[in-house]
Amino acid sequence: MNRFPKHRKLALSLCLTLLTLNSDRCGLLAEDITVNPVFLNLIEQAQVPALEEGPVMEILVKEGEHVEFGRPLVKIDDQRAQYQKLQADHDAKVATKKAADRSEIELAETEFKLSGASLQRALESRKKFPDTPSQAEVDELQLRVAQARQHIEKATNESQLAQWASDFADTSLMVAQYELERHKIKSPIQGTVVEILARRGEWVRPGQPVARVIRMDRLRVEGWLPREKIRAGMETCAVTVVQDDLNGKQQKLSGKIVFVNPEVDPNDGRQRVLADVDNSQGLLGPGMRAVMVIHAR
Repeated sequence: MNRFPKHRKLALSLCLTLLTLNSDRCGLLAEDITVNPVFLNLIEQAQVPALEEGPVMEILVKEGEHVEFGRPLVKIDDQRAQYQKLQADHDAKVATKKAADRSEIELAETEFKLSGASLQRALESRKKFPDTPSQAEVDELQLRVAQARQHIEKATNESQLAQWASDFADTSLMVAQYELERHKIKSPIQGTVVEILARRGEWVRPGQPVARVIRMDRLRVEGWLPREKIRAGMETCAVTVVQDDLNGKQQKLSGKIVFVNPEVDPNDGRQRVLADVDNSQGLLGPGMRAVMVIHAR
């Protein structure tokens, strides 16, 4: 008697296939591979430039200080930009007030309503009493109705123009705010300030570096392997980077391979291997030499 129905056999076969594929990831290394030496480099760094021209008013950080993304580093003189923002803010308030004013439309609508009622009464009166009021008086009332209708249209158009002016003033205010913020040189990355390249009172120009920030919580490890040790799918392999400190104690970082260069060095037949490792504890630093172990599983 067959103990396994067909669908169970199929499921078992698929499971075995998946297990085989998983075991074959990492290029299917039979054993760990040691790469010695490897070099630790930065993954991310930034020379932070000035965006506006002017004198440096304030240095907001110190070398060695950890900063988050968007943290102000250096402030450039922004007095003129503050005045421009103040003026833009005033203009926006005036424009908003004008856009909210509907008194002209309401007055024109009332004028149209009253003149229309007067014309209606005049026409009904002429049905009962011919020539009372006179045709000239009726024509005058019809003219007032037409004028009132035009007043409504004009007031509506002016209200629309006032709303557009208000929108333009709001945009000008946002531009002024943006220009003001450009005088604060902010960090484009999370990291550690390693250099302050400007000093208080120094005149800087757009594009001139004022600070340097490096990211230390993750490091890039670079090593070389003989071509015969490279396996397909090696990018999935976990790695451990080991470095001996001055006291003889081993510091270890974990990570994984992120890139295997398909190009082979014609001089020695090796290929470049890159891995990213977690350095959130700050155990190692860029520029160090270490040993990397590529794990088979």
